Amino acid sequence: MSSPIVKISSSTNNKRASKMNSSPSTSLQTLMYSTFGACLLIFTFLAGHHDCQRSDDASTLRGNAVAKSLINFSIGNDNDNDNNNAAAEFIPRLRKKKGAPPKKKNNKLTNTEKWGKPIRRPDDWETWSFHDIHNGFKCGVHAKDQNKPLPDMEYWNFYRDTFKRNVGPSAAFDDPIPPTEGYTLDENGKQPYYSKISPGKGRGLFASRDIKKGEVVHDGTNSDTEISGKDYRRFLFSLPQKMACDSTEWTWTQQLKKGGPYTVRTAFNISVLMNGSNKPNTMPKDSYS
Repeated sequence: MSSPIVKISSSTNNKRASKMNSSPSTSLQTLMYSTFGACLLIFTFLAGHHDCQRSDDASTLRGNAVAKSLINFSIGNDNDNDNNNAAAEFIPRLRKKKGAPPKKKNNKLTNTEKWGKPIRRPDDWETWSFHDIHNGFKCGVHAKDQNKPLPDMEYWNFYRDTFKRNVGPSAAFDDPIPPTEGYTLDENGKQPYYSKISPGKGRGLFASRDIKKGEVVHDGTNSDTEISGKDYRRFLFSLPQKMACDSTEWTWTQQLKKGGPYTVRTAFNISVLMNGSNKPNTMPKDSYS
């Protein structure tokens, strides 16, 4: 992980109408309901007698059925005590037209699908070492995945908001340059690199222009955030699993002066994608920068 200042080097239940009592004063009371698949039974209650007719054509409906002045009539579950004493109209369910276009599915992934679930915080979470975190969050597979996507604005906003909510409510992420592009390096604007996925090697940073030898390309004092060990652990356990594993790759310990304490540092922009190398083309300005 980079140091702060870097320079370049080289079943439906149908309720039957058994509870319905016909009223002598009603000349016509009709109820329609579906039984045994597509069969429609139409019960017509006339004054003094009743007649049952069956519709053999499931696609033919003999008008809308209207029940008036029914006593103790109810529809629904056995626990439904809402009796309809007023007029109730029963409109048949519309058939789905053949050839109708299918409904559009929502293909947007949820946060869990994209970043995994948070890991349950154990009782001894404050004592977890880096090794415990790496194994507990199962980061081995994630670290080897060379097809991880670049963090987009949705990612950075969630990452930053989680930090503010759980660790640093006063953190000011107010740099005018979006984290997907970096940060304000100096009076000339952002740093001279951009993020990209390299086939077979994963995420990294690439020069956006020619860079002179000795030119400062990264200044951690404008980018990095110091965080205590306890707060960093709390932050990790509040993140989704894959995002927490990303954070373990983007966080390091560093001395800022000779004899000074080691501090935990991280950043919230693409500068964290600066990879290490056995043959680096950028180097720290000094041992404590």
